[in-house]
Amino acid sequence: MRGISREVLARDAAWTLADGNCKGLARRWNDWEKTYLSAEAVEDRARLLLAPVAVCAGCPISTECADLAELSGYTGIAGGRAYRNGRDDTYRLRQPARQQSA
Repeated sequence: MRGISREVLARDAAWTLADGNCKGLARRWNDWEKTYLSAEAVEDRARLLLAPVAVCAGCPISTECADLAELSGYTGIAGGRAYRNGRDDTYRLRQPARQQSA
């Protein structure tokens, strides 16, 4: 027996998105994600998640939303959590490029 592909699972999860608490908040959600993803400080990123987390609290599809984020390799905010490439964003600081010594 073959497993179900990630694409099929993601498509199935996507059908439920219209039932979410975030319905009608596309522009605001986009602004939250852009601001979150551009924040450098750990404290800023944690603070910037408060508003979207409040929207996701008690959402009937938060599990499906999180599943879709993982399956699709999503970078942004989904199901009340932040993702980078489909994995939980652990608030790690971006490492500056190292300069090679001569």
